[in-house]
Parts: sequence; structure tokens; C-alpha cells
Amino acid sequence: MVAERRFTEHALRPQVVGEMQLRREPALTVPARMIQLVRLLDADARTAELAAVSAMPGDLRPGHDSRHRETRLGADIHLHWEQHSEASTVTLVRGGSDPVGWDFPDAADARAAIAWAEYLPGAVIRAVRLAIVADEGAAAELVASAGFPAGQLVTCHVGGGARIWTDFRIHDDGYGRMVVAANGLLPGDLARCVQRLQELGNYRNLALLGLPPARTAWADLDWLEQALEQVGRALAAGEVRDDVLLGRLIQLSADILSIDSGCAYRMSATAAYGRIVASRLAELDVVPIAGHRSLADFTERRLWPAVRTCAALTDRLALLNGRAAQFTALLRTRIETHIENQNGRLLASMDRSARMQLQLQQLVEGLSTVAVSYYALGLLSYPLKAVEKHWPRLSATLLLGLAMPFVALLVFHLIHGARSRLVSRDRPAEPAT
Repeated sequence: MVAERRFTEHALRPQVVGEMQLRREPALTVPARMIQLVRLLDADARTAELAAVSAMPGDLRPGHDSRHRETRLGADIHLHWEQHSEASTVTLVRGGSDPVGWDFPDAADARAAIAWAEYLPGAVIRAVRLAIVADEGAAAELVASAGFPAGQLVTCHVGGGARIWTDFRIHDDGYGRMVVAANGLLPGDLARCVQRLQELGNYRNLALLGLPPARTAWADLDWLEQALEQVGRALAAGEVRDDVLLGRLIQLSADILSIDSGCAYRMSATAAYGRIVASRLAELDVVPIAGHRSLADFTERRLWPAVRTCAALTDRLALLNGRAAQFTALLRTRIETHIENQNGRLLASMDRSARMQLQLQQLVEGLSTVAVSYYALGLLSYPLKAVEKHWPRLSATLLLGLAMPFVALLVFHLIHGARSRLVSRDRPAEPAT
């Protein structure tokens, strides 16, 4: 009978709680063999992989989450499949009393499981075979037959007493090899130690995926940095037109943003994976063995320089992007200053033109007053002269001379009023208060 829940459960609670149950340690009995493959998948490959997992013989049962499934094949073979953000892992663990070696098992169920794991969709980024034995004495023959070169052997104690041997190379069968001696670790502690070792290797390879694009982008940034330097010198010298410089800066900024968008995810992923590797390395509590390279030494010499290179690329991209933005801001400021100065000169020229037009208008207005007054007096002289013929004592010349100021004032008033009315029509109406 299912107990009734008297509270409202958050929709994401099962997913959040289930997340804490993922990546359980595989059950280990000593001696044991382990094979793990890590693949990178795009959207199409992930869909094909899910179909293959669903069709896997032996009923890959869902675990606490749809991204994790596990099953048992036969009496001593455990298969684990897990989906990550950009990769997936398949782990085969075989226990029992069979001798542990580097040859693949002859059992049909084991071979079928290995073949299924090897032919899943996706590109393998890490494939490793682990031989887990009880102690260092039992590991001696395995280490001797593993083909580890003496100059590349990495061995140390990890996880509170266990010892590992590996060379971090890809062998002829396409797998890396590692020997683990339990040295008395309890099964649970041994399983956690092995899982941390696997996660350390997986995240190390995923972190190193950022190094090739970082090297490629680094060369491109060298060229972009030189181009920005040339633009900066041209900007300071002022010998190149501003629109030409602005076009160059826009193109350089676009190139920087293109490189940034192309590798930003990979660089941030490398930084995140690097932090996980550091965490797993600390959890393993590596104890060096005199005369041999330890896991911590190998990681320090190989991985951290790559992580720092990716971080330096990110910083350099930000620096170049900021420098291009500063150059662009300076150039735009100079262009705006030039435009403002040009506008000032244009306004001054317009002001002078307006003054000249006003003076011309006043001159034309005065001349028009004189001309119209002259013609008005001319017209007025004809009737006055006619009147003078009838009344000789009336002087037409005297009357014209006396009327001239009044006629001139009247004409000036009429012309000025007409101009004022024309100007007032062109002015915008003032808003009502």
C-alpha cells in the first residue's frame, strides 16, 4: 500500500534527488577485469545510441534516472551505461575466479557484451582496460606483461593504500591499460577508488580537448594582435581616413568575436573539467613511491599546462576584444568631434548667410521704397499738372515736393508690412499656454 503524501511535491524533486544517486560505484570482487569506453556524441549519434541501448539484449534497466542504465549478463558480468552532458560511458565489469590478463575473455556472453560496447555510436575519446588484483604480488606478473615502458611508467599509492600502474598510452588493441592492487581495501572503498581513477582519466581527456583549438586560435590571435597594433598606430598618426579605419576595426572585431564564439564553449568546458580533475586527484590522496612518477606528477606536468593555455587564450580574447572596443570608441569619438566641428562651421556659415540675406533684404526694401515712391510721385504729377493748367496759382512742383516724404513713408510702411506678413506665415505656431 502506497502511503498518501500530504504535501505538494515540487516537480523537480525526483530529478534532484535522483541526481545524487547517479554514478554509483560498480560492484567489485577481486580479482576483476574492467573495460570502460567514453564517447563524444552529437545529436544524431545520441539518438542512435539511445536506440541501441533500448535494444540491448539482457534488459538494460533504467536506474534512478533515464541517463543511467545497468544490467547483469550471466553470473559475473555487470554492464553500466551512463549519459553525460556531451559524452557517454559504457563500463563492463567481470569478476570471478578466472585469471586476470590482457587477453579478451573467451566466454560468449563476455565477448558479445564487449562487441556491443565497442560498436555503439559516437567517437571514443577514452578506452581503458583495468586489471584489479588483491595485492602487489599478484600484480607483478600483470605489470610485466602490460608492456609499460620503464621511462613512462606511472605508479603510486592511492585511495588509502591501493597501488596503481599505468603508462597513459594507447596500446595496440586501442585501449589504455592500468593495474590496480587493492592491498586490503574493503570492497566499497576499492570501488570508490576505481571510480575516481576512471573519472580522473575521463575528465582529463575531456579537458585536453580544448588544447588543439586553443593552439589554432592562438596563431590567429597573433595576426589579429598585429593588425590591431597597426590600426592603433594609424589612428594616432591620423594619416588614414576615419571611415577606412572604422571599417578595419569592425572587421577585426568581427574576426575576434568569431574566434571567441567558436572556442568559448570548449575553453569553458576545459576549465570546468580541470576543476573536476583537481577534485578527484585530491580525493585519491596520492602517495608517491620513490623512484617513480606519481599520478599527481603526471597530471601536473601534462594536464595543468594545457588547462592554463586554454585559460590564457580566454584572457587574451577578452583583452583583444576590449582593445578593439577601445580603439573603436576612440575613433568614434574623433569622428563625432569632427562632425561637431563641421556642424559648427556650417552653422557659422549659415549665420553669416542669414545676416547677408537680412542686409540684402533691408537694402532691397530701401531701394524698393525709393523706386515705388518715385513711380508713385510720377503718377501723382500728372493730375497735379492738369490741375495747374486750370489754376495757375496752384504749383504742382510745390505740391509734389511736399507730398514726397508722406508718399515715401506710406510706401515704406506698406512694403514693410507685406514682408512682415509673409515672414509670419512661415513661422511655426506657438503652443497655447
